Amino acid sequence: MPWKNGRYIPREPTVNEQLANSVQGKASRTQIPRPLSTSQINSGFFSSKVISAVFASGSFTASVLKHLVLKSTFSPASGLRSLFSSGFVNGAMIEDGSVTGAKIVNPIKVSLISGGAAGNHTVSNIKINDELIAVLEQNGTSGILTDLSTEFSIVKADTIDNTGGTATSSDKLLIFYLSK
Repeated sequence: MPWKNGRYIPREPTVNEQLANSVQGKASRTQIPRPLSTSQINSGFFSSKVISAVFASGSFTASVLKHLVLKSTFSPASGLRSLFSSGFVNGAMIEDGSVTGAKIVNPIKVSLISGGAAGNHTVSNIKINDELIAVLEQNGTSGILTDLSTEFSIVKADTIDNTGGTATSSDKLLIFYLSK
């Protein structure tokens, strides 16, 4: 009520109104910078050193990105999807067990080769960073399988080796490996 004892008393602004007026007054004097164009950002500017200096450890999370970056930013049409091309993310950046489901395409490979003298054996398409799961020898006469896994290692692309191990002449080797 603006009248008291027959006199007009102006209404006092509330605390919230005072703060809003204060901020509004400052905002009118603040110039908002224009967005930078691509040509104004030096190549390599957003290095790990710069990002770690700006963001506290652990603060640059997916949750933060979801609030800061528009949903359509990482779309095929925006061109930013190429950031996630082969080689952008390496195995050290992916936590064990975090990749599952349809993106894993036949990671366990099986190869059947002819045995031979102890030493090098050719296994097409096996790579040095793949992981041997098992090497089984199938006896050519009896058909019995013998596990020789501990004797073998991948020594180079397309080659496993059991130098000093069991000779497997006249037998077959069944190789199971994890393709990485």
